[in-house]
Amino acid sequence: MLDASSLISVASGRGELENLVTMILNEAFLSKNVILCLDNAQLFFEEGVGSVDLSNVLLPILEAGRLRTILTMDDQRFLQISQTKPQLAHALNTIAIQPSNEPETMKIMRDQLVLFEAQHKVTYMYQALAEAYRVGDRYVQDLVMPGKALKILEAAASYASGGLVTAQSVDDAIEKTLGIKISVASLSDEKEKLLNLESLIHQRMINQTRAVTVVSDAIRRARTGVRNQNRPIGAFLFLGPTGVGKTELSKALADVYFGGEGNMIRLDLNEFVRPDDVARLIADGARDPGSLTAQVQKRPFSVVLLDEIEKAHPQVLTTLLQLLDEGILRDENNREISFRDTIVIATSNAGADRIREYIERGYQLEQFEQTFINELINANLFRPEFLNRFDEIVLFRPLGKEELLQVVDLILAGVNKTLAPQKIQVAVEEEGKKLLVEAGYDPRLGARPMRRVVQRAVENTVAKQMLAGTVAPGSTTIITADQIRQILGSQSAQMPPGIQNPPLNS
Repeated sequence: MLDASSLISVASGRGELENLVTMILNEAFLSKNVILCLDNAQLFFEEGVGSVDLSNVLLPILEAGRLRTILTMDDQRFLQISQTKPQLAHALNTIAIQPSNEPETMKIMRDQLVLFEAQHKVTYMYQALAEAYRVGDRYVQDLVMPGKALKILEAAASYASGGLVTAQSVDDAIEKTLGIKISVASLSDEKEKLLNLESLIHQRMINQTRAVTVVSDAIRRARTGVRNQNRPIGAFLFLGPTGVGKTELSKALADVYFGGEGNMIRLDLNEFVRPDDVARLIADGARDPGSLTAQVQKRPFSVVLLDEIEKAHPQVLTTLLQLLDEGILRDENNREISFRDTIVIATSNAGADRIREYIERGYQLEQFEQTFINELINANLFRPEFLNRFDEIVLFRPLGKEELLQVVDLILAGVNKTLAPQKIQVAVEEEGKKLLVEAGYDPRLGARPMRRVVQRAVENTVAKQMLAGTVAPGSTTIITADQIRQILGSQSAQMPPGIQNPPLNS
């Protein structure tokens, strides 16, 4: 067995390396009883600094056929080498080794158990083998059988209970190493979280009750095993004006259930407006770690947010159909990347003015939802076959002033969370909150302007007080309505005439 890195370490010069390999080949030939094996043979035909290219040395030996030689590599690398070194490829007889099926894999695992049990001082139950095959086939992306199952089986030894490796040990190994929840919810605290998902999410966002309910139902179905295992946990299309909570719900879901906002993968589809942008969507992670397939391969248990989906090129949307249909997306190397443990949320502002018009005329969302979707189809904004791939199409209603008062409370809670390490808290008088809402209310932009208004009127005030030393650690500073009125009034006065209240069509 020849090891490429060992050869480089003892013979770094090009001439030295060729002399060393020639000597090894001669010794193997003269011995008459040696089979030379080049495992991961592509390492012996690399080009560039610090790599090995032995094609000129090996080619005459291979063509002569007098030294028994075995090369192993995956088919993709063999195709690449065939293109750059066709003579080398012609000198080889190729044998395609197919992944093992379930009976073959079970037999291989049984053969390996003797080694695993001796190494890890555990005993494997048969249920562990069956579970290792099932979860390995689904969750291990970078190998094929039997390698998938063996990798999981060995990892499960670290999660043995009382020296026994069970099916639960296998599930624990997957959950801990890949960060995926695969077993049915059993712990009382998780059951409690699942039953109260809506209230937990509403701690972060206001209203949009139906949207919160449908995503919570999808999570509960997934964690009790009552769902189609060959599709994403849920696929939702969120429609509505900007600033009403579409993205915030995605963040809340990632935070509350998936373990943090870091488990949200966000793609702005207004950057995928050309047909050749499909390549960026499915690029190999080694070349483009920001591609959708690369990010999901690293974080398979996450929320996938596809923002402004109406702006994507039709070919990009066609590529995404496979994701919604089968729960997989093939990258540029034709590897299957699983989306079956993600929640896919697509958002769109399409028809936002029309939704606002229905609401202002007194209709409830449920009354005009289907009519509105038909209007989108008739306007050619979305194809029916694309809309049919979603589990739910959810309309988000514009936020009113009463709801924005609650948004102010959420924003202030965030400010206090930021200030907590400095032992300082801030509170705003009720009348002051109403002034903030009046200044930040814009039916076209939803809650977005509120954050800027709070930053100007509240955060800036607290920062100045801290610098002046008028607020001490352990205290709560109260910001009055008069302070807010003065700050907002002075900023409005600084603006040129005609800018304070621009017409809606400006």
